[in-house]
Amino acid sequence: YNETTEPLTPQLRGIDSFNPQDAAVEMALRGGVTTVGTGPGSANILGGTFFAVKTYGRCVDSMVVRDPVAMKAAFGQNPKKVYEKRGCSVRMTVAAKLRDMLFQTKEYLAKKEAAEGNVSKLPKFDMKLEALIPVVKGELPLKVHAHRADDICTVIRIAKEFNIRVTLEHVTDGHLIP
Repeated sequence: YNETTEPLTPQLRGIDSFNPQDAAVEMALRGGVTTVGTGPGSANILGGTFFAVKTYGRCVDSMVVRDPVAMKAAFGQNPKKVYEKRGCSVRMTVAAKLRDMLFQTKEYLAKKEAAEGNVSKLPKFDMKLEALIPVVKGELPLKVHAHRADDICTVIRIAKEFNIRVTLEHVTDGHLIP
């Protein structure tokens, strides 16, 4: 699913939307798929976390293999289309909004670390920035939806700028880059 109220929702967790009773889960298991990585869709620039889960069980909490495994991100047409009338109608904006959130997270993390545990010196809690800390620390990759070559190159450029890990999904025009 996608949360379409705003383009940056890294605080969302895929585990909170997983329904073990969904027919697709049982169909996957019957087809021999025992474990999946799942999470938010590709409408948001930052959509929240993916997790790994078994395809058998009744309660997601007992089915989880690992949570989180990645932070979902999307470039290109999807975020542009969903948010075109709300301040995100071009690819430059998608990239700028992601960069801004990464800069904010780095600054937030630096302030937390500088506080050295002193509660009075800690920055005001920010759930979005907290969710991105594992990304800027290199502990969690961005799982990036990108089709066009220009979007793929932008993702790689941002990954280098911020020294973050990424995985690229779809990569339809990837053959055009080399």
